[in-house]
Amino acid sequence: MSQLVQYSEWLIPVPVLIAIAWVRFNSPPTNRSGTTFVMFSVGLMLYCLLIGVLWLLVIIGLTQGSLGFNKLHGEFAQHAPLVAALVMVAATHVSWIRRMDDAARAFCITFAAIPREADRLALELAQTAAFQPKTERLRAKVGKVITECVGPHALNFELDGSLAARFTRAVGLYWLFIGPKSGGTPIEFANGNGKSAYTRIMQISEAKAKSAAARYHELMQAGCAYFATQNPAKELEEALNHSISEVAQLTCNLIARYVLYCDATKSKRLRRLSTMGFDASGAIWSFGPDQWVTTIFAVIGLSAGMMAFTPGMLRLTGGQILTISIPFGLSIGVAVIAAVWVAQRFLEHHDGEISTYPPTAELTAAALIVAGFSAGLRIATPLVPAIIEGSDSALWDALAQFAERWPGVIIPFACTISLGLLCIYLGARPWSPLRVAVLGALANGLACMAAAVVVAWLLQDAVLAKFYKDLEYARVLILLNSGLIGVAIGSMVLWQFKRSERARHDDAEHAAERAREGVPRLAAVEPPEGLDPVASPRPGVAAQSYGGYSYENVKALEGRYVCLRPGFASPGVISAYLMDLRWDDAASCLTFEEKNREDAGHTQCGRVYIPDGRPFMSFVTVAQGGIRLITVSRPGERDSARGLIMTLSNPSGMQFTPASAPIVLKRVADTIPALGFIRPDTPDYESYRRELEAVAPAFGFFATAPRPAAGPEAKPAAVEARLSLVT
Repeated sequence: MSQLVQYSEWLIPVPVLIAIAWVRFNSPPTNRSGTTFVMFSVGLMLYCLLIGVLWLLVIIGLTQGSLGFNKLHGEFAQHAPLVAALVMVAATHVSWIRRMDDAARAFCITFAAIPREADRLALELAQTAAFQPKTERLRAKVGKVITECVGPHALNFELDGSLAARFTRAVGLYWLFIGPKSGGTPIEFANGNGKSAYTRIMQISEAKAKSAAARYHELMQAGCAYFATQNPAKELEEALNHSISEVAQLTCNLIARYVLYCDATKSKRLRRLSTMGFDASGAIWSFGPDQWVTTIFAVIGLSAGMMAFTPGMLRLTGGQILTISIPFGLSIGVAVIAAVWVAQRFLEHHDGEISTYPPTAELTAAALIVAGFSAGLRIATPLVPAIIEGSDSALWDALAQFAERWPGVIIPFACTISLGLLCIYLGARPWSPLRVAVLGALANGLACMAAAVVVAWLLQDAVLAKFYKDLEYARVLILLNSGLIGVAIGSMVLWQFKRSERARHDDAEHAAERAREGVPRLAAVEPPEGLDPVASPRPGVAAQSYGGYSYENVKALEGRYVCLRPGFASPGVISAYLMDLRWDDAASCLTFEEKNREDAGHTQCGRVYIPDGRPFMSFVTVAQGGIRLITVSRPGERDSARGLIMTLSNPSGMQFTPASAPIVLKRVADTIPALGFIRPDTPDYESYRRELEAVAPAFGFFATAPRPAAGPEAKPAAVEARLSLVT
């Protein structure tokens, strides 16, 4: 009974900590749909592992260290696991510990490619994947909507790359995935489980779905304006292309999350996309979790068999063999993951460059991580059972055993570098998988034997005597066994890696062939130029050069505004036009776009800079060396944004003059106010003028030149300068 109670002290905290890790890792709930099931599971396992290591460290501190549970001995020592779990939960309320936990969670989320995998798949679906409505009901719905709202000449289901075909494709994507929710039509691409997943995705992505619906209405308006004109202007075509890209990107982002949420393997995801109407043909071979797990089990089985049946080895118990072979197999498995990951990244970035210098730094860093993981496993394997049994010297005994056997981490270290180099050089060759596997097996076997020479030289005779009968042949057996394991690993990994590389090239050629045949590639929304290059942004968080703000903090600013400012060329005229603020997922920042300007040739768009801790924000347009700057206050829910505009005025010919003026942004509520050049005789002129007059002095002022010094020849003091309407 006492032993059952002792074990329960360990069994109770484990599921509690796993549940806490799951909730934390899947927050926000869109994380699960942001990557594949395998990558999400790997990231979650890594996060759980970090929590588990911290939990063990707290237990060691309570039972073995200076915190004092070892001084209490007796009945309290057995409660150390529960107390350690409570300490960890309570410590999360401490700010610096919470920041450490946030950093660890962010690392694991980044490692799991959240949400990069969903964004990558969405971009592929939106821009390169061919799409045709799969069912007659969907084709009829799309045809009816376009014919009634725009016109029959805007309907084109052919994949000919025309603007009508791209417009039809965008409308079809919308009514495939988002239309059923907003229009109450049935979901044709999902069964019972698929419908539940669809409902879940639409719930957790409600804001994105609403944004897609709003962009769809703009798409239909742009389509009506373009196709209703016999000779449409370039501005109308650009507006339609922009709307097509936005609707396709937002819709495909939701489709990608739905597919990733539903299906764990790539083959199932391709089949589901095919049932939805996407062209998902092509090879599906990849070095995935199945191959990785197979490698681990093969290494465990091979090393266990060698320890049990190799002549010259002492007879060990099954438990002793497993405590050695399982950590070794897991270490080799991590080495395979690290090597393949580095090789795939390198080949994708240097496709066809066989003579490129290898990524030595990345391979070395990956090998060091693998060696650290192997060392941790070798320490934890004897440590955990000893702690469960209540040993007072568990930590020191485990460290002493590792000090004797530490050279064993050299094999996974060397295997990481060897496999990485072989995958890079052999994987890029135009050879058959069999030839690559044979050469990879021989080369990796030699690399493991070379590492085994160092291991055998570093291991002491006292350690070898625990496993081998005759020390004279012990080191020779280490070389032979390591070589055989290296041959097996090299053949399996290189065989699968070559097949995955061939599949990647086949997919690329298939995509190129589709492009040559006229499969439409949506025109990407060209981002405005930036003041300076920024680092790759994190989804949902702007780069530091933009202010480092998050979408959650600025989403209340999204919407449509009417922009008021004095005209530069015409005295007394106020220019009024619309300005849309919205979050751009691709740029990961807030952007603005002017619309309905009377002087359409000067329409601007750009990105929004919001400094932390300051109540103003800047709208910056950079184009061909020219910069226009608008700095306004951050508006409240019902307040206007007020500030100054700094730009160049062009009164005549090639004459340009720096000009500044007050500017006001008023949020559009229900109806759009008067737009264009507002003159003094129009009804809205006086209200617009008062809005601009309210800018000074709280929201902007002009500093004037210093007054002349007092003296007998001093000129009369100038009248104090105040901000006035610039004409």
